[in-house]
Formats: sequence, structure tokens, C-alpha cells
Amino acid sequence: MLLLRSPFSSGRGASSDFDNFFDEMTRGSLLPYWRDADHNSFNFSDTIGEIINDESKYAIQLDVSHFKPEDLKIELNGRELKVEGSQETRTEHSYSKRSFSKMVLLPEDVDVAALKSAISNEGRLQIEAPKSTNNSRVIPINRVANH
Repeated sequence: MLLLRSPFSSGRGASSDFDNFFDEMTRGSLLPYWRDADHNSFNFSDTIGEIINDESKYAIQLDVSHFKPEDLKIELNGRELKVEGSQETRTEHSYSKRSFSKMVLLPEDVDVAALKSAISNEGRLQIEAPKSTNNSRVIPINRVANH
């Protein structure tokens, strides 16, 4: 049984002795690519893309240049906007799949009925909706004679 050191070990203490032993045992061997990688440098982005939220509109812009428009799906459920992309490539000797899913809760003042989307030739997906007009008004109070 071959044991590998944890890629998250700090290099101090008891695990360090094991790591030194492991280094001596495997000197000159081909090791997994992750063994000496800096695992703190991985960037797992959870951002939705560029968001514009001003007085007149709410807009989201995503880079979907790796996907064809037919590989994309935009779904609105109440105020929850979900954008998904899925792409599969098959050849005689290989298979690959790329996908993403992003969800954003639209603000209360967005007119969801007017939501629209467009994709540019550069693969930038723009989803936008105007803000709802302020439907509030002052209601005057009239005096009436007692019934």
C-alpha cells in the first residue's frame, strides 16, 4: 500500500517526519501533479458575472463564449433567475462535458414580466429588466358629512 502525504499538511510536527520519509522513498519518482501544488491558490469563483443595479434597470452579464446559444437555458421561477449551460463533445476516443449553473434572486423592484436576454457575437450573455415604476400615489382625505 502506497501512502501519500496530505496536500494540506503544514510541514510541521509528526506529519513532517512522515513527509521527509516519503520524500526519501520517492526521490526521482513521478508523483501526482497535485503533490507540490499550492492548494490555497485555487480560485473557485462563485460570482455571477457583472451586475448592474441602478435606478432604471437590473442587468446581468455573463461570459458564455464556450457555449452555443442552444446549449444555454434561462429559467425564471418567481424572482429566482437561473442560467444554465451544458455542452458535451464526443469523438471516437474521447468524451468531455462542460457545464455551469448560476442562480440569482432578483430584487423586489425589478419588473420580471419585462425580462429579456441577448447574446453578443463575443459570447457575452446580457439579461436585463427595467425597474418597476413607482406605483405609489398620495390619496387625498375628503371630509364627508355624518351619515
